[in-house]
Amino acid sequence: MEGNNNIRPGKKRKLRWGRLLLLLVSYSVLLTVAFWSSVWIYDNLINPPHVNVTVAEESKVSEEKLRDRINVLLLGVDDGDSEAGESEPKRTDAILLLSFDPQKNDVALLSIPRDTNVVLPGHRDTDKINAAYAYGGVVMAKQTVANLLKVPVHYYVLANWRGFIDCVNLIGGVDIYVEKDMYYEDPYADLLINIKHGYQHMDGKTAGEYVRFREDELGDIGRVQRQQKFLKAAAEQIFSIQNLPKISSLMAMLGKYVETDLNTLTLLKAVNSFKFFGDDKIRSGMLYGQFDDTTGISYWNTDRESVNRSLDELKIPHMDDSDKDEKESDEKSQEKGEET
Repeated sequence: MEGNNNIRPGKKRKLRWGRLLLLLVSYSVLLTVAFWSSVWIYDNLINPPHVNVTVAEESKVSEEKLRDRINVLLLGVDDGDSEAGESEPKRTDAILLLSFDPQKNDVALLSIPRDTNVVLPGHRDTDKINAAYAYGGVVMAKQTVANLLKVPVHYYVLANWRGFIDCVNLIGGVDIYVEKDMYYEDPYADLLINIKHGYQHMDGKTAGEYVRFREDELGDIGRVQRQQKFLKAAAEQIFSIQNLPKISSLMAMLGKYVETDLNTLTLLKAVNSFKFFGDDKIRSGMLYGQFDDTTGISYWNTDRESVNRSLDELKIPHMDDSDKDEKESDEKSQEKGEET
């Protein structure tokens, strides 16, 4: 009898722990479902996202091939080496178009050199594309990129380099291969860049120097290539298993340094696509063109054929010349019909 009495409490205790564990798991699942359901209801029913999609001036972007894609304009503010004062408008140091299909988890990244020669909306003469934000803020920057690429721009993300540095530190740094020694010194700006060739584990400070260095034969084009390379490496690091628990902290930090009109639902779609990041999962490239300094000012010149080629290689849908011709033909036919 005593032996049986000694066994029963143990069985009961084990059973209670099992029930408690099951209860905790069920409770966690319910909380998670309730939270994301609340987010979805708020974003889609109570406060549905209102997207001011920016399109090319001559396009209504009604083509079906453009509808499934979400295009986000990424802008890095030139706050570190800018000659503008603290309160003065600053030019953008980095300009990229992030394009993804949330259904297919397809991601592409197009870098646009900041010296790209364009006509800004409302201007007659050409200027460098990085002046768009300084002259007209995010609205002009989105419109300029939409006009150049002939793609809709749905959202924007505007970041400064301080946030970039802190985010890299939060994820524990980034491993990257440095192609050659990088050295630059500017005592007036209290700046010293000294990064050695080879594999490096970069903290935020070194990473900031790496992506902004342009004192080589390729100048800004070399910097664009390094920015792309670093973003891909950083994305792989962010969505690695060891950093997944830090996502919430990372998002909170981004809130301090990043301005965006991305809504919660779209952000979740983006995160879901980015989970598949990797060298073989994301396509990246730079806008095709060539240097031109015949005017005494260095520009990156491109044309319609080069732009289309850049987008086609990355499989980013765009309005091509045939779409434009068809649209103009439809408008003329409609006008003739109204006249008759």
